[in-house]
Amino acid sequence: MAKLIEKTYPLEIFGFKGTGIGVKGFEPCNHPNVPMLKKEYVFRRETLRDVVNFIDCSFGDGLLIVGPTGCGKTSLVEQVCARLHSPVQNYTCGGSTEFMDLVGQWTLQNGSTVWMDGVLTKAMREGHILILNEIDLVDPAELANLNGVLEGSPLVLSQKNGEIVYPHENFRLIATSNSNGSGSDGMYAGVQRQNLAFLDRFIVIDVDYADADVEKDILGKVAPSIPNTVRERMVALANKVRTVFKGEEDTSVELSVTFSTRTLIRWAIQIQRNIGAPCALSYALDRALLNRCSNAEEKEAINTWAIALFGSSFDPEA
Repeated sequence: MAKLIEKTYPLEIFGFKGTGIGVKGFEPCNHPNVPMLKKEYVFRRETLRDVVNFIDCSFGDGLLIVGPTGCGKTSLVEQVCARLHSPVQNYTCGGSTEFMDLVGQWTLQNGSTVWMDGVLTKAMREGHILILNEIDLVDPAELANLNGVLEGSPLVLSQKNGEIVYPHENFRLIATSNSNGSGSDGMYAGVQRQNLAFLDRFIVIDVDYADADVEKDILGKVAPSIPNTVRERMVALANKVRTVFKGEEDTSVELSVTFSTRTLIRWAIQIQRNIGAPCALSYALDRALLNRCSNAEEKEAINTWAIALFGSSFDPEA
């Protein structure tokens, strides 16, 4: 395992110049749990500040990042850690997730029974950052078991003769969710109302989709051959779909899908791969988003909005 040696980095590594602020991280290494760096990633100043401050000092709290699907909650943390060379344990929760899934289990290897640390135990032992995705899908009674950990208490492995795992000074617990713990408003299936005592142990930040200029910049980096005017209209369509999905626009159409930033990037990549082909815009949009629509009415509505933005160059029937 690669040894972690602390190092302070300037804020310039995140794309912000002239700040003079140092951020604690580690020397570059080949640690398998350091996320892959994406050079095209664009940071937003406010959310970057929140995450960097928390990683530098948690003040005995967890960090809960709340926002709509695909707005970049997890990638924000991963790309911060990629630049700081900080190892990450990543776990996606679900309705069946139990506390012991995070702690670990006994398994059979080569005829012998061995203990395998879960992501929580490993992160606490080794000083990694633990990301629990979609935490609002988990039964609140299971999450209550994290209360002690969030307060800095050691983890007791009752299944391993009561072994005590003390939290490493670099251990951090970050959770992401589509809701702020207040339960589902009907937009996201399976979201559960969380316990107030559990939520009280978190710093909470809201993350929304990036501003239009930022998303256009992202598209320019991942698909530079797409003209600027086309990128602008792509972002405009994405924002139109988002407002309708969230019920913020008066329309008879109800959408079961939305335009995440990752979907927007997927669309751009598919367009770039098919530039020069007939109806490249609509062909790529089908594969990036529309083929996930639950009915023809949704697909027709989004196509209509696209034609209004792009004109005949988009029309799949042209």
